[in-house]
Amino acid sequence: MTDPLKKMSDWAAGLRWEDVPSAVRERAADALSDTVSTMVGGAVTGSAGIAAKVTGRTAGPSPVVGRGQGSSPTMAAFANGVAASALDFDDGHYLAGAIHPGSVIVPAVLAAATSGTTVAEALTAQVVGYEIGLRAAHLLWPKHDGDHYHCTGCAGAIGAAAAAAKVSGADADEIERAVKIGWLHAPMATFGSPMVKESIGWGAATGVMAAELAAAGFMSLPEGYALADNDVLPATPFHQPGAAEDPFVTSIGEVYETGNTYFKSFAACRYTHAAAAGFRGLLAEHAITPERIARVRVGTHQAATFLDELRPGTIDSAQYSFPFVLASIALHGAAGAAEMDESVLAEPERLDLASRVVLEHDADLDQHYPARYPSRVTIETTDGASVDGVFLDAPGDPGTDFGRAELQEKWRLLLTPALGEQSDRVLAGLRDDDALVLDASAPAWEAWA
Repeated sequence: MTDPLKKMSDWAAGLRWEDVPSAVRERAADALSDTVSTMVGGAVTGSAGIAAKVTGRTAGPSPVVGRGQGSSPTMAAFANGVAASALDFDDGHYLAGAIHPGSVIVPAVLAAATSGTTVAEALTAQVVGYEIGLRAAHLLWPKHDGDHYHCTGCAGAIGAAAAAAKVSGADADEIERAVKIGWLHAPMATFGSPMVKESIGWGAATGVMAAELAAAGFMSLPEGYALADNDVLPATPFHQPGAAEDPFVTSIGEVYETGNTYFKSFAACRYTHAAAAGFRGLLAEHAITPERIARVRVGTHQAATFLDELRPGTIDSAQYSFPFVLASIALHGAAGAAEMDESVLAEPERLDLASRVVLEHDADLDQHYPARYPSRVTIETTDGASVDGVFLDAPGDPGTDFGRAELQEKWRLLLTPALGEQSDRVLAGLRDDDALVLDASAPAWEAWA
């Protein structure tokens, strides 16, 4: 039987940018721009500031977003991963363990990149990281309703290890060992609030260190010696029973899951997005102003029913609150970085609107999860009217009309407050295959955060 990890490592070592289908190359380039933009936008948050401060104690060649100084590759990956996830604006994948690949894999690629790494080389490594990391996530989580330990930082560490090894020029054996090292050192933490989230920063750091260790010979075996298979303690998720027959896993190199990610239009947990978009549409269609809203009832699938906090005390709690997100939509028509900021947590009008939102379990919607995160929204007005709708999809899902114009607007809103006129330079550079990736993104590394 073919070893799935060996197959993946051989494929990864031989992958060239021109081998990747054009539609997937386009999606990967979007993911790079999206992650760099969310990282820049997130650099001013409290969590990113603390991570950068601690990271700054270690000098090194890898840049840290908004700081004007470098750190070691491992610590830079950590700080940039925290920044990339701080706004909860990072991309994701429904069926691959619900992880957010960009915020852990892209910082690892950028930390492991050198002054001579081109955008095409960085993107090729990023695709390798996504393809391997998403498949690991699919195998890991969720096993059952009570198992929340194999989240983004865990599976992401595997993808980050593969990506960091690839961008460093590793051969198949080094990539295979990097994945094993990444897995055996991966953070096993569940979601943690505030600031920790899904151990994304540590997953990025683990991946970079795993690649460095593999390059130095860590986990090498004597010539002619092989470890026996072990179903009790498999070497990686790809060695657990059934993995070698799982079509999601064995399709690597044929099906590019990089092309099946989603991009976020709201700076909040993806569970809230179908409701937020549907709510915004109902308000516009029926000309409902905030003062006319008497009550909003949101029905959701079972996994999202805990996102009901009315008075969040941290920005992380706000990002995981249907009431707060919908109040932002009602007041501002958006829930981006500017609207979902720590400075508005105590805003009286927003808290008043949030208090009118009731979250309910709608068992009919459970059938769509985890392939979709649907919601039912009912708005009751002060004059006795009621409007409602069921919303299965969210903006940014594959195949939706959330396209290049919407993404460009999101990226500019995130980049411009920090980078000003240089925002367009960054976005153009990150789509130039021949550009040097650290030069193209240079304004992101200058001191402004």
